[in-house]
Amino acid sequence: MADSSKKRKMSKADKEKMKKEEQERKAQEEEAARIKAMEDAKKQQKVEAAQAIEKAKQENEERKCRREDMTELQQLLDTNRQQLLEISQNRRVQAKWARYMRCDGSPDPVNQGEINTYINLRMEDKTRDDAESVLKDSELTLGLIEELQFILTDTPPEELPEKSKILYNETVTELENLISHKLDLATLQLLCDATTLANSETGNLQHTIQNDQISLCIWGNLVKLPRIRNFEFPGMHFSFDIPRVLTLSDCAVALLSTKFDHLSPYSKSAIPRRKKKEEEEEAEIPMQENVPDQTEQTEEQAEGEEKKEGDEENGEDAEDDEEKTDEKEETEIDLMAALRGDDPEEGTKEEEPEEEAYEEDFNYPPTPEPTEWEDFEEDDDIVDLRANDVLGGVFKLSLLQMPPQPKTMGKWTITQLVVPPQLHPMDYVAEPPVQNAEGAKEAKDNKDKKDDKVPIQISTVLPKDVMFLEEPIVARWDKKKKMWSTEGFFEFNYNEEARTFSFKTLRFGTMCFLQDSHINMPFQSWEIRPHKVNSALLTIIAAIVEIEIEIKDALCCLSQPQDRPELDSIRNKWVTPAELIVMLKRAGVNVFPNEDSSKYVNIQNKHPNIEQSMYQQMALTASSMAYSWSKWNGQTEREQVVFQAAEALEDEPLLEEDWSVYLATKHRVMKLKMTEFDDTFSQDPTDDNFKSNIYHLMMEHGTDTAKDRIKETNYQFVDCVHQLLKATQVLTYA
Repeated sequence: MADSSKKRKMSKADKEKMKKEEQERKAQEEEAARIKAMEDAKKQQKVEAAQAIEKAKQENEERKCRREDMTELQQLLDTNRQQLLEISQNRRVQAKWARYMRCDGSPDPVNQGEINTYINLRMEDKTRDDAESVLKDSELTLGLIEELQFILTDTPPEELPEKSKILYNETVTELENLISHKLDLATLQLLCDATTLANSETGNLQHTIQNDQISLCIWGNLVKLPRIRNFEFPGMHFSFDIPRVLTLSDCAVALLSTKFDHLSPYSKSAIPRRKKKEEEEEAEIPMQENVPDQTEQTEEQAEGEEKKEGDEENGEDAEDDEEKTDEKEETEIDLMAALRGDDPEEGTKEEEPEEEAYEEDFNYPPTPEPTEWEDFEEDDDIVDLRANDVLGGVFKLSLLQMPPQPKTMGKWTITQLVVPPQLHPMDYVAEPPVQNAEGAKEAKDNKDKKDDKVPIQISTVLPKDVMFLEEPIVARWDKKKKMWSTEGFFEFNYNEEARTFSFKTLRFGTMCFLQDSHINMPFQSWEIRPHKVNSALLTIIAAIVEIEIEIKDALCCLSQPQDRPELDSIRNKWVTPAELIVMLKRAGVNVFPNEDSSKYVNIQNKHPNIEQSMYQQMALTASSMAYSWSKWNGQTEREQVVFQAAEALEDEPLLEEDWSVYLATKHRVMKLKMTEFDDTFSQDPTDDNFKSNIYHLMMEHGTDTAKDRIKETNYQFVDCVHQLLKATQVLTYA
């Protein structure tokens, strides 16, 4: 009982007191926590403000350095460009003078008086219509065409008026027509002399004449033997079947083969097809939308008058509201200042530095909108010349009416003249092959009928100086549409090892062989490595072929592959980049994307301005720096270009560990900590190893020997490297 008496029961007042004390304690703890949080927030604000100020200072300093570096780089590029321009202008002046001083009787193709006189005299001259004279004269005419085409491509647009450009193109067309007209007259003369030129063994006309660019071959049916089934032009490796219906007729077959393609430039399928932008709405519609009608104007005017009257009546209330608003804004400003730890009366203790007006986009014009290309919407049999290249020139297989032959009567030879002197083509269109069984049986039953116009079998050996990387496409020129068409060809047989190709066709005509323009795209990898000052090696491992291009000063040459005899005529031949591009394309090695090639190839879609700047800067440093592709380039954003680079002062291949990964953006080029063989991509740069461009980055972190090489590099070598990198577009097509 004594113990229980000591334990008093807690009264209600005591409980309330304890509860109140507990609440006060919690309130004190919360207040302390709040004050501490405010102090921590103030400290954090001060730290962040200091960091922001420091970051702003660094950005201003970096911006200033970038401005200085890019200004210096632009001056260097402008100096190189001016020197190249002077060389180009001097070369054109010397070429004009050399042309003026020529005394070989050839006309100046840009002088309309001389070239018109030349064309007219050649047209009127009937004494040189024999095949030998025509082919000899065609060499001069082809030279004039080549001279005009070089002027059109070599002269800067600002120096070549549009009127002159149109005039020169018209002259090229007239010269091509001159060659065609004279070749027709030469063919006619050979046919008229068929009896004299007949082969002693077969009794038929078999004649071939050629020069470096043109071959003219003629077979004339004089003996009319039904057993004749096939004929091959000697030396041309070109044979064709002779349908039975033709063996009994006065016909001739002429093969005119040219190593140049004079038709494709006139086809609309060779022109890039940009999508037209949607037409803007007519100006009248927005004008009507922006002008309110009379009813709306009346209502708005009435509302405005009512509002004005209300403002006058409640002017005093409005002033009171403005004062309250000002007080509220001042209170909010003081509160924000207190959170920052600033004295609202004295202002901020440290102001952020003003951003200096340096151009962020220096040397980078505004980003162009990506070009959209139209789909090729012609018939399925029409060849898209943006996607296919004509290789090996063109050949025209013509079926002609044999003209009357001279007849000898005693001492007299009677010749029936052809008036006017012109060729007479014969119409021949074979029946297309029958697909079903009944049609096949009917065709077999009628096989021996003389009137049947059966398809013509053509077999040929592909040109020895062209690489066909797949079975070629054969097409015929459609004169009406001015396009190449694959209609009327079937039963193809391609022997890659023997380089033979045969097919059947329903009609005669002008034909060509084509190959996919982008068969070697995209590239598997690329690398450019210096040999020494003003000397480098560009290697491109394309989809099928691997090529190496040696670069020295202003010239370059193809050095690899060595095992392709088709390239013997151009291998190790030192030429300008523009000439090498033409030579490789003609040889079937196309590693040079067109402006619309992205329509046909999956590419690394990179910012075009960054890409082009990288080519310029790589070219500036190519005497001491090696550059290569990176697998990470395809996994980064459009405004990020990733590549590998390494200093290369020895003329030997680099090891894997020699390479470093670099990232180029709109404002920076930096060396990354990661390697090409890491599992994931990281943009973390090495310490202070970045600059606004490759040139200054290499000039700052390269060895003295590397810097000296870069300084000794001449502008012609820089231009040669730049042209090749720009033409191959390795940063986007690898």
